[in-house]
Amino acid sequence: MSEPEATPTPSNTDGTGDSPADDQVEPETKQTPPEQAPARQADRPQPEQQAPSQPQPAQHAPSQMQPPPHHQQQLAHHPYTGPVLVGPPPALPYAQALRWQRAESGTPPWILLVAIAAALFGGWSAFHPEGVGIGLAATGIALIGVPLAAGGREDLVTRLPGAVIVAALWSVAAIRDAGWIVALCAIAALLLTPLALAPQRRFTGTAFALFAHLEGLAGSFKWARRSRSRKAVNTVRNLRVFGLTAALLVVFGGLFAAADASFANLVSGLLPRANPIDVFLRLLLASVLLVVVLLWSYLAAARPSFEPDEPFTTKPASRFELAVPLGALNLLFLAFIVMQARVLFGGDEYVQRTANLTMAEYARSGFWQLSFVAVLALIVIAVAAWKAPRRERGDRWVTRILLGGLCILSLAVVASALFRMSRYWESFGLTRLRLWVFTVEIWLAILFALVLFACWKLRAKWLPQAVLASGALTLIGLAAVNPDGVVARYNIDRFEDSGNLDLDYLETLSADAVPEIMELDDDNRECVLRWRESDWPERPLMAWNWGDSHGRELAFDYRIVPADDQPSCPSHLGTDFEENSRDDEYGAPELDGLDDATASEPEFETETEPVTPASSFFHWDTCDELDLTGADEMFGTSAKGDYGTVPDEANHNGASVGPNLAGEEVEGWLTCGYFGPGTRYLYLEVEQWDTWETEAGQLDAKRVANEGYGYEVTDLGSETMDGFIAVADNSFDYMFALDNVTFEATITDGPTGDEAELVCQKLTNHLAEMYLELA
Repeated sequence: MSEPEATPTPSNTDGTGDSPADDQVEPETKQTPPEQAPARQADRPQPEQQAPSQPQPAQHAPSQMQPPPHHQQQLAHHPYTGPVLVGPPPALPYAQALRWQRAESGTPPWILLVAIAAALFGGWSAFHPEGVGIGLAATGIALIGVPLAAGGREDLVTRLPGAVIVAALWSVAAIRDAGWIVALCAIAALLLTPLALAPQRRFTGTAFALFAHLEGLAGSFKWARRSRSRKAVNTVRNLRVFGLTAALLVVFGGLFAAADASFANLVSGLLPRANPIDVFLRLLLASVLLVVVLLWSYLAAARPSFEPDEPFTTKPASRFELAVPLGALNLLFLAFIVMQARVLFGGDEYVQRTANLTMAEYARSGFWQLSFVAVLALIVIAVAAWKAPRRERGDRWVTRILLGGLCILSLAVVASALFRMSRYWESFGLTRLRLWVFTVEIWLAILFALVLFACWKLRAKWLPQAVLASGALTLIGLAAVNPDGVVARYNIDRFEDSGNLDLDYLETLSADAVPEIMELDDDNRECVLRWRESDWPERPLMAWNWGDSHGRELAFDYRIVPADDQPSCPSHLGTDFEENSRDDEYGAPELDGLDDATASEPEFETETEPVTPASSFFHWDTCDELDLTGADEMFGTSAKGDYGTVPDEANHNGASVGPNLAGEEVEGWLTCGYFGPGTRYLYLEVEQWDTWETEAGQLDAKRVANEGYGYEVTDLGSETMDGFIAVADNSFDYMFALDNVTFEATITDGPTGDEAELVCQKLTNHLAEMYLELA
């Protein structure tokens, strides 16, 4: 190194850190390399006299509001060892301190008092024992309102739309009685609140801020202490002492009361009527809410930016690198859409002829794959837009055409998924899950429309906020249309067309569905609403919601029925389930027989010797009387052109001796087998036992055997019907008991979903009808 390089001069301000750092460190080391400036060795005190002229005060008295100056205080160039770190380490990382520095000034003390009041109110009223309602809605609105007030008027315009959307999500708890939609809205509101208080500009900042704002948790407590004025210090200190005392007494007193019944009786005699465990849990909830309110208030006051200092950049792809994969993907999507158009116009017959599936199976088998394709297409579009070349005008037009075309074709894929779900509704009815999935598909369509607009403009600064807002508004729209009411309305309308209605499922819907259930006839309406308490009491104020109150008012005139006039309540309504009574003595369905004129005349009768009713049923020709239309549609057409079922005469067997001299019933059995396309097979079996106790034992033994073979066994879900469904791979087993007879239907190498259950249910019910008539 040359001599001029060793001479510190204040004029060197090139930003490399050589001059300022060296000027500050060299007087402290008091050493100079022998090869540097040998002519100045005699003048040693001179550097020490010049040291005060350097900008030393900036080193020892930095502003409290500024982040630690790394370049001036932390890093220095030592003449022998090179760069070294000097001085105390910073309390916070540079980026973190910079993000939160705007909240150092504190906030008015009333914010802390309002936060405490909101937390206590939420702990007491958010989750009422009678249900959720106004209490949860008011608590949620306070969680966004208090931080919004703490943030002041600055940036209020940019944060107010998000805050309004979050408040609307919380308001659903005061309007709807369906717990599942209230839970979805509450979770969405909790996730969107920090993003509404500190909106970010890019997707990276938005994703990072979702959980990175938790880094301000410790700083929020310090910020809350600084927010106190001197006049309020004593008041806050007293409140803190009393609060700590009460918390200690409640925590330890609650634990002692839970551990010892005598102590619990003593506490209950000294205190008002209250469950100590419930009080402890509510105080714990209030503590959590207080921490959340303080954190979000600190977030609103600091308005931190979680965006990277420099956006992630990459080398753009060439026009060829972008056009080849995206062009091929567009062609693949286009080919699929053309095939979907053929299915749309070809209908059920085309699906059965080409795919060997019914339309219901076709819809169920491809829906989730199409949904995954839509999500994956969004990811591909995002990556392609990031790597797309934009320098030349031709590059920009190629990007617009390829990405825009992929967005339009993806919209068509989403439309195909919606079409499949609608056909699934037509076959099996509407449920909450199916409606929710349908709503998510609609949101995906909205996202593709937004991305299409962004790809055409080649600008997407507004897209992160638009994505979040569209998702929240879609969820609010779902709550606005009353999802439980939509489910009930659709199934009741479908009952008018198809004659089938699942009353059991209508019972599980919330009070939001009561206005639609009122459209049923009196007996069925009473069956659906009888799960309510006879008095259906009005909820307290904090648990009140409009859905429950409105349903209670509508059902008031129909809910009180004398015990002697209680109707016989079937689990289903329809041609195959109309008399599936759940009030049967043995817990089995009372199924339709023939009409009175037909029932009065035995169908199998000779002039010389009467045939016993049991032998009339347990005979191989009973299999010929079954209606196999549903099984034919379920099996469909094979690739060889085989359609439906073909009787397996070898498995059409039956045997019954009839009653003996003492009038006791002996065992009887019936089997029916049918070949389907390919390796598919349908097998029906009926067995009669001497007593219903024996039948129950045989049913349990069959259930245990299926579990041992690895089947997934589930009960039929009826309080009175004894039976089960067993599913394993491509095998489906449906079995239930009637009196002392068991009815079983098994499908091998075929469908195992809702359609298989419906077919097996129809066939076994038909067998039970004939058994009740003939045996």
